[in-house]
Amino acid sequence: MDCPKCKAAHAHRSHRQNLAERLASILAFYPFRCTACQHRFLRFRYAIPVMTEADESPAARTLRANRAAKQWQRKRREILLYSVAALCFVAILYYITRERGPAPDGN
Repeated sequence: MDCPKCKAAHAHRSHRQNLAERLASILAFYPFRCTACQHRFLRFRYAIPVMTEADESPAARTLRANRAAKQWQRKRREILLYSVAALCFVAILYYITRERGPAPDGN
């Protein structure tokens, strides 16, 4: 996490020290401290870090592209599996509920 004061990537979660920080943590704002400049600040726990194209390395871009491809393959496989299962279910219902012709006489 980046420090808002010195912009170094050395910030880490810190212990809550006072009542204000404890109350803020109820709303998911947690204290962080920068190890480079010792600046203490509150940050929303679920904040998504903003990455620009310049910040991202080629290895990170490749990794993100591979993850996206794997997720799409998994989603495609699930759609295919559920479609086949639904078709099998409909076919079984059709054979169970279809009308049968008159029973042949055994005489």
